[in-house]
Amino acid sequence: MASALIFGYLGLSLAVGLWAGRRGSGGTDDFITGERSFGPVLMYFVMGAMVFSAYALLGTPQRILAKGSDAFYALAYGAASMIPIFFFGAKVRRIGAREQLYTQADFLGARFASRRLTAVMGLASLLAFLPYLVIQFKGAGVVMQQVLGWSPVAGAAVVYAVVMVYVMFGGMRGVGWTNVLQGVLMLVIVWWLGLAIPGQLYGGVGPMFDRVIAEQPAYLTLPGPGPGTSDYQWTAEVVLSILGFTMWPQVFMKCFTARNARLVQHSSVVYPTFLLFLVPLYFLGYAALLLPDAPRDERVLLWLVHHPLLAGGEWMLACFSLAVLAASMSTGDALLHGGSSIFLRDVLHRGFGLQLRERTQTWILRAAVVVLAGLGLVGMMYAHRWSLVDLLLLAYAVPVQFLPVVMLGLYWRRANRQAAEAGLYVGLGGVIFLFAAGKLAPGLYAAVNPLDLQIGVLGLMLNSLVMLSVAMLTPPMPDEHLRRFEL
Repeated sequence: MASALIFGYLGLSLAVGLWAGRRGSGGTDDFITGERSFGPVLMYFVMGAMVFSAYALLGTPQRILAKGSDAFYALAYGAASMIPIFFFGAKVRRIGAREQLYTQADFLGARFASRRLTAVMGLASLLAFLPYLVIQFKGAGVVMQQVLGWSPVAGAAVVYAVVMVYVMFGGMRGVGWTNVLQGVLMLVIVWWLGLAIPGQLYGGVGPMFDRVIAEQPAYLTLPGPGPGTSDYQWTAEVVLSILGFTMWPQVFMKCFTARNARLVQHSSVVYPTFLLFLVPLYFLGYAALLLPDAPRDERVLLWLVHHPLLAGGEWMLACFSLAVLAASMSTGDALLHGGSSIFLRDVLHRGFGLQLRERTQTWILRAAVVVLAGLGLVGMMYAHRWSLVDLLLLAYAVPVQFLPVVMLGLYWRRANRQAAEAGLYVGLGGVIFLFAAGKLAPGLYAAVNPLDLQIGVLGLMLNSLVMLSVAMLTPPMPDEHLRRFEL
């Protein structure tokens, strides 16, 4: 039954993605932005399903078992993550349509008149995509291993062969309409399991938490079970996640896909309702906590839904497997689509100045999807020593370095090319240095970062300081250029 459901779902996703792709012109603008035509329903599911990935399903309950209520950080940052986009997203949509801009680095490179900035941001974006893409591959691989007995690599390869095809030939429209299917599936299944499993095991969610209070009270308060998460570290993770989410290139790009600027703001307002998706995952994490011998890694929920104490375990396992695949694919397709678009527009076209025919651009976009998927599969083979949380926080450390360039570029006329380039180079260099020191020279890392703050936060501090200082010491850009980026 489980295998039939999985392959049926993969077939349906492929059909929806290919059907959606036939609704547009098929050109580069259609592939990257869907010809700026998405309405409120598509925008809602594109934003929600794209963000809630395999990490949310597999990593959230795992974090409950490891660190208790520390896992609530996702609610903290999720509630505030769209506030910046509410204010700058509409402006980006209007200017992007007027100037024919398609990506984040495309926009910032034009604002600062710097091909180097565009190329560096594009390459850094691709670097940030890889660990996040590995998370999606791991999620798909775990499901296929548990349900079908395949190796994780083979399972992930089959799932992402489907994703590759509908992204290559469906473009942004294919991503959008499959996200609707995947988002609905995720919400329905996760809420059903989040209520049904505590009900069967403990008589309901309330009685379950009564037992947690009596038996494991440390898992409901910060800093959590020993050694716990320090206030500094927890706060840094929340701040990094808020700012990093806002600056994710694939999220920023969705400002260009909306039918109009008001829809960008509408999506920002309604997006937090998608956070209800996390609540049943917390329930499931605490349900597993009270059971003996629960695994403490990303397999915990697959173990829980197949527990012998549950009636209908096979049906629950099959449905939960679909939810994990939907979460993995809804984020993975956005990464493959965004990465291929960034490679073409930011690296080749803007960065290196290549002038390509429309047909050539289309085939480069499709080839880049295949290459990114291959890199994700290779990364999955070598990432077994890292937890999903480590991969996610590493992925966030890079895009958060775009924050000063974006915000100062949009709202401070004195920000200029020299300042933007210097700040970005220092921020990215700091992140790379701290990451390497943490792996190769722990003593040096501890001396440089005694509070163990997230490396992205430290890089952001350096980045902001350098950009502000250089901007104050150098002249602003010409007024006629700045007026292009004002409303």
